[in-house]
Amino acid sequence: MQTSPTLYRIGRVLLASLFLISGILKITAFSGVAGYMASLGVPFATFAVAATIVVEVGGGLAIMTGWNVRPIAIVVALFTVAATLTAHRFWEADPANFQNQLNNFLKNISIIGALLMLAATDNSAKK
Repeated sequence: MQTSPTLYRIGRVLLASLFLISGILKITAFSGVAGYMASLGVPFATFAVAATIVVEVGGGLAIMTGWNVRPIAIVVALFTVAATLTAHRFWEADPANFQNQLNNFLKNISIIGALLMLAATDNSAKK
């Protein structure tokens, strides 16, 4: 149920901006991000960065503009699950990094929740 189209659109743009900006920043630091992903044990890190950029920039723009929001929100949510489990393993963090990794893990869980709510309630194609 959507009761305020204006607030809904603002929320959709704010949520999508995280992915769009993150994807653009990965473009500008491609090799560094690939190295970081490789250090996390991500196989085919260069390909993974390229795929990440497609999901973040493409998904962010799609959600922001209201294009195919339901399926895109689900794809971005699944991507965020994988990214969270890969990059924010707080249970493996040393004591100095535990709180930061836990905070990022929980932030991503909240973002996944928002994406699932968006997928469940989007009716932008009807407006």
